[in-house]
Amino acid sequence: MEPAIAELINQALQTIVKKLHSEADKLNRLDAVSGDGDTGTVFSRAADTIALDLANGKLILDCPSSLFRRLGLIAESRMGGTCGASKIDID
Repeated sequence: MEPAIAELINQALQTIVKKLHSEADKLNRLDAVSGDGDTGTVFSRAADTIALDLANGKLILDCPSSLFRRLGLIAESRMGGTCGASKIDID
């Protein structure tokens, strides 16, 4: 994969992380209508891990299969919840 594409992926993930953080309260309020009101918090927790992994080079941006596997593990381990995946250690 070209470095320019990997950089676009990096920028997209950074934008997603920022958006998840900025919308956390709104997502919590929406979830509180029919759930336990923690969706925004849960998404923020995953966003924190994505940001950390970006900073530490744990997300391999130029290898889609590795990138999506890692993102899936992040979702599985950081976004448990009532109906979510079970928590696992990804470190």
